[in-house]
Amino acid sequence: MGYFKDSQQFYQIFGEFMKRVVSHPEVGPKLQKAKIKIRFNYTDPEASILLNFADPAPPGQFGNYELGDKGTPADVTMTQSADFTHRYWQGKENAVTALATKKIKASGAVQKALGLVTAIRPTFAIYKQVLKELGYENLIVE
Repeated sequence: MGYFKDSQQFYQIFGEFMKRVVSHPEVGPKLQKAKIKIRFNYTDPEASILLNFADPAPPGQFGNYELGDKGTPADVTMTQSADFTHRYWQGKENAVTALATKKIKASGAVQKALGLVTAIRPTFAIYKQVLKELGYENLIVE
């Protein structure tokens, strides 16, 4: 059994997390500057998230996000397990190593997306904060 009981729980956690990522005052402008759309497809449970920093963002945000695959084209697509991404956002996994070992399968403008890895590190603490606020302290990986 993985960390998430189902897609609904995954979307509950990542919906709140992505809302904070796209409005983060330090990270948001760096992602917006990249003008990129990244689709993350997840397995176990099945889920999909699109981060859109290419199109105009609503007031107070630097980008948009979509939960579920609504067919919006992406510059990069990354497929990985939900457990991997859960550990990644807690600083327990490395994206570059994961690409090399095929824990992440990627297509499209991968190098452009990898250039953002350092920029998003400040959001690791936010992910743990979201887990705590939603009552999922048991999902924090020590």
